[in-house]
Amino acid sequence: MSEAMHEPGLPPLPSARERGLQVCETIQLYLAILDDLSFEQAQAVLEHVYDCPACLQTYRLLSQVTQLLRKLEQTGPSSRVDRAVYQAIAARWGPPVTTTREMKEGGFREQADVSRAQPRLMAPPPPVRRSTVRRRLFLLPAVAALVLLVLGASIGLSTVWHPSQAFALPTGLSWSGYVLYHRQTRMSDEGLPYRVETYHNLGTGELHVEATMPGQLDVVLISDGKTVLGLDMMHHVMQWNPAQWNVQDTAFDLGLLRRDLQQGSAHYLGRGRFQGQTVYRIWLPSNYILLLDQRYRPVNLLYAEGAQQGQPVYDSLRLLAEDQVSERLWDMRPPADFLPGRLPAAP
Repeated sequence: MSEAMHEPGLPPLPSARERGLQVCETIQLYLAILDDLSFEQAQAVLEHVYDCPACLQTYRLLSQVTQLLRKLEQTGPSSRVDRAVYQAIAARWGPPVTTTREMKEGGFREQADVSRAQPRLMAPPPPVRRSTVRRRLFLLPAVAALVLLVLGASIGLSTVWHPSQAFALPTGLSWSGYVLYHRQTRMSDEGLPYRVETYHNLGTGELHVEATMPGQLDVVLISDGKTVLGLDMMHHVMQWNPAQWNVQDTAFDLGLLRRDLQQGSAHYLGRGRFQGQTVYRIWLPSNYILLLDQRYRPVNLLYAEGAQQGQPVYDSLRLLAEDQVSERLWDMRPPADFLPGRLPAAP
């Protein structure tokens, strides 16, 4: 471990593959001073946080407390604080001896305090042991929880945490003119794999989704954002707004993403590496991690928890220009040889 990855008074940062209770304790120590770390150190800490539910929860808690404190109105200390400070000084150094002199010149009254207390040299504080620093820092999550409870009750906040001020989508960012294609392999209730391919027009919100299981299923769903046309390609059956199929693709709704970041429903987790490129990572309310490239364009989704935690949701994801995609994908006119009926349930 290089000196650049080691803060004085703290244990060395664990490597990316290390796991265990002691590793989490060390990471949570570094979370307490995350804003003071170098980019490389913060990256190493966030790499662990992203893959560890316990440390992610601590990170969210500390972030929430920070945002709550930022929302408090800045005021000066009350007179009670002044009195408490004076009492503490008097207890240590002895009370000052004060004389009062009144001067009446042109109606002016001056009161002068003269302290006769002899100055004393203050002994330097004893050195703080590393173990003491470690114990104090490790208590931060508990302290944060207490502060969060008190502040949340006092100012009536209802959100779980607030967005990071260090990250914001560019004001002029637009995904219009692009069609997002992604392919996913899912497992049916019977444990059989099936493929879902989606074309999502990011400018208009139109969707074209096809789910296929060779020899058993071939369903196409076309949506204009309000209405859904379902087509059973194997049995030539059509159905409007089939409730048994979900065609939403909200993870790639730029307007919704911007709103969730502003309101704190989504949370920035820092930069990372994915398939050789640097990406921004954003935790979504749907409990996925959205990956954006350095131009703030979609790269993939990652599972945020469970057995697949950290794995990509989509086998393939590509951003296509609108003119690369046929207009027929968005055609919501039922084929002439399809009869009204009911689509099969989603696997």
